[in-house]
Amino acid sequence: MIFFANTAHSSLRMKKNLILCFSYLLINGLYSQENKFQEVETYKEFKDYKISEITQDKFHNIWLATNNGLLKFNGITNTLFDFKVKKTSQKVNCTFNSNDSLFIGNSESLQLKTHNNLFTFEANGVHKIYKHQQQYFIASNHGIMQFNKNLLEPLKTNYNLDFSIINDIIYHENKFVVASNSGLWVVSNLLQPKKVVLISKGNYTSLLQIEKKLYVVKNNVKIEELNTDDRVIEKYTSTQIIHISKVNNKIYVTSKNKGIDVLNSASFIFQKRINKYNSALKSNKITAVFEDIENNIFIATEEGLYIKKNSLAQRKPSLKIVNFEVNYIAIDTINLDNYTSVFKLKPNQNNISFSLQSVSISRPKKIEFRYKLNKNFSLWNVNKQINFASLKPGKYEFIAESHFKGSTEITSKKFTFLIAMPIYQKGWFIMLCGVVFCVILVVIIEFYIRKLKTKNQQKIAALKLENHLLSLEQKALQLQMNPHFIFNVLNGIKALGNSSNKQRLNEAITQFSILLRSLLNNSKLEEISLKEEIETIENYVSLEQKMSSKKLEFSFEKNLNNMDPEEILIPPMLLQPFIENAIRHGISKIASIGKINVHFKLQHRFLECTILDNGIGIFQSQKAKLHNNHISIAIQITRERIENLSKFNGFTIEEIKKKKIHKKYRFRFCWYWLTHRFI
Repeated sequence: MIFFANTAHSSLRMKKNLILCFSYLLINGLYSQENKFQEVETYKEFKDYKISEITQDKFHNIWLATNNGLLKFNGITNTLFDFKVKKTSQKVNCTFNSNDSLFIGNSESLQLKTHNNLFTFEANGVHKIYKHQQQYFIASNHGIMQFNKNLLEPLKTNYNLDFSIINDIIYHENKFVVASNSGLWVVSNLLQPKKVVLISKGNYTSLLQIEKKLYVVKNNVKIEELNTDDRVIEKYTSTQIIHISKVNNKIYVTSKNKGIDVLNSASFIFQKRINKYNSALKSNKITAVFEDIENNIFIATEEGLYIKKNSLAQRKPSLKIVNFEVNYIAIDTINLDNYTSVFKLKPNQNNISFSLQSVSISRPKKIEFRYKLNKNFSLWNVNKQINFASLKPGKYEFIAESHFKGSTEITSKKFTFLIAMPIYQKGWFIMLCGVVFCVILVVIIEFYIRKLKTKNQQKIAALKLENHLLSLEQKALQLQMNPHFIFNVLNGIKALGNSSNKQRLNEAITQFSILLRSLLNNSKLEEISLKEEIETIENYVSLEQKMSSKKLEFSFEKNLNNMDPEEILIPPMLLQPFIENAIRHGISKIASIGKINVHFKLQHRFLECTILDNGIGIFQSQKAKLHNNHISIAIQITRERIENLSKFNGFTIEEIKKKKIHKKYRFRFCWYWLTHRFI
């Protein structure tokens, strides 16, 4: 008896111990302290904003969907984004970040905020935005909708499903699972549904996929698992379940008034509860739970926003070029984060500004920046605004980097831009200006040459005209000289005929015919060679000797500096009048033998001709002419001829009484000009 009594007492005591142990574990699980949660101070000014969802973009910004709009939290500040368009409600149900675009779902519309635009599409009650293979599906109060190419279109799947309130969508095991107020549905393909199956009736609200398992909340009281056979298995039961999510490899079950139940993700065993009694939370009304990329845990209640920061240091912060200004004007036509081309600027767009953003929720004040523009990096600093003034034309590569103080892990961003050369500095413009300058220079030179040619042609024409006039004048004078010469010769022949000396008369006539033929030939020419002129004078002197009984000595002296007399040109019948005057008016009046000497001399460019005779002298001859009223025009005509040849020519007559030389004719003319003007 005693043995059995002791055994019963021992069993009762063990049961009490087990109850006490279980009670301790339950109380410890329910009320274990979560003292690492801290209230986000910057959210206190938005205490009237009730958060319904928390998401994060690729730049680590936290987006808070609230009943009064959309907030962005960068670890330091909260920024309100008001996307209210016309009568669109400001209450935001959900958000979805895709590259540089942000989808915003509310009770009346779906909004799409791109880099520089905002689009609004009518939709009744958007609850979830889901992306699958570049396709966007919208869970709304009127079934499932598709967003494609800026169009929002309803999808036709099943009559009951199309008119249900869709709470969540997920792609699991090669099929779409849809949670709605009409039940849990499986759809083979939302775009072309061949199979639409209702798995279980009820109000299904939240879907959670952990590895290959899918969990769903039913009627806000159960968490069920959808197995591979499309059957649901009950996993957990509680009251007022709002949402389930995976946080820190645990399942966080959010309830309406009890806080958060934390379950083991593999066994679904309850581990602890987070509420206002064991943490900094001021309310058990949980509205959203989220774990960010840094493994920081956010909990939103109706009273505020709380965060439990990860104690393990993040390796490197994010980095984004959020603003690019040219001449103090923001460029919003490109996506700076994905722009890989070279951005081209005009020559005057040379004042450049960049604004950087680096977000770290756990260590927001430990971020430093540095940058370089083609050359060396700047020192690490906290300046997020970078300005470059009056940049020269050329290609620039801007590189910005961020890191945590003391860390070697770096995040880098690159942006390349090109400031165009001013047109006046471009090679083709310089070449064009050179070509234009050369063309203008050629035109000017051509114009000048043409003008000079015209002027020269005018001068040549004037000279030709002047020369022609001089030639005509010379010919006129020559024509005056020829009859005078013929008249004098005929008078001599007449006198010879009166002497009855027929032989001498015939010789004179023959000599005269030869001389006359030479005279006729030369009368057609403006110049003849000095040699021809000498031959003509010799013929004339020989004729005079035949016509006169008086003896006459005639000689030529030539000092031509080795010049050939054939190369020197003179007008025809230039010397004959002086020879004739010397014979008829000088030598014929003396008793002694007459002497005539003709001397040619080249001096510089001039041919100087001197005719010396031993006649009675010019003054005695002129007195005799006054008594018999004889007028001699030969010398006057010859003087005019010589002077008309050139302004440099000269003609003089001198009387020399010494050495019995009484008269000297001297004239000179520019033989060079006469020689070359017709070459």
